[in-house]
Amino acid sequence: MRLNGKTALVTGAGGGLGGAIAKRFAAEGASVLCTDRDLARADATVSAILESGGTASALTVDIGDAADCEAQVAETVGRYGRIDILVNNAGVSLHRLALETSIEDWERVLRINLTGSFLTAQAAARRMAAQGSGRIIQVGSISGQRGNMGGIAYGASKAAVMHICKVLAVELSAKGVMVNAIAPGPIETGLSVHGPTRKKGYIDRIPAGEYGTADAVANAALFFASDECEWITGHVLNVDGGYGGAGVAYDPAEIATRS
Repeated sequence: MRLNGKTALVTGAGGGLGGAIAKRFAAEGASVLCTDRDLARADATVSAILESGGTASALTVDIGDAADCEAQVAETVGRYGRIDILVNNAGVSLHRLALETSIEDWERVLRINLTGSFLTAQAAARRMAAQGSGRIIQVGSISGQRGNMGGIAYGASKAAVMHICKVLAVELSAKGVMVNAIAPGPIETGLSVHGPTRKKGYIDRIPAGEYGTADAVANAALFFASDECEWITGHVLNVDGGYGGAGVAYDPAEIATRS
């Protein structure tokens, strides 16, 4: 059990990615506080963990509220005695062209995805630094690395979320706190359901030839949360089937005809 005796806070744990991460952590021995704006969704994740013999509890949190960001960290410590792992996963999506994005749209996405992520990481980092150990995992996106049409607010927020990981890594590594980020590629969850044209566009550019799964992201989070991640910090790991590193792809039969 790679996380035996550890405590974890997973935000947005009622969603596809957050739920998969919370369940994987619990299966590896961690006690997990599952937070979500929708308590019923968080409770569903907790029920699945308890049915499998794990330890977890749920809490309603609005990640866009500064007081809630602090409260969920304090609640983790209150229930489980300490906080060893934070997964900053909660967020919202927005698909809107730049010229059609209102100030209200912009501020809502950044308040939840960026400011909420920062305040939660800050609250957790203060406690981890005091205890001399901890793991913070930021959930970014490949949308924060590439210029996706309709992704001005979401992409900007995720780019900044991944940058937070680098700054915190520099400031906290000497205190025993490792900070890393995951940039998931195309994965269908409740937050991201793509139409057939967009999905084909992604698949045509993914060397693996298919969408990823929430479990693939959970596997990456588990590594970053574990003791095996002892000298890795400030790293952004793309979990994207090769999408971010790909060049032009051809049908293998065409290769012989090209010089």
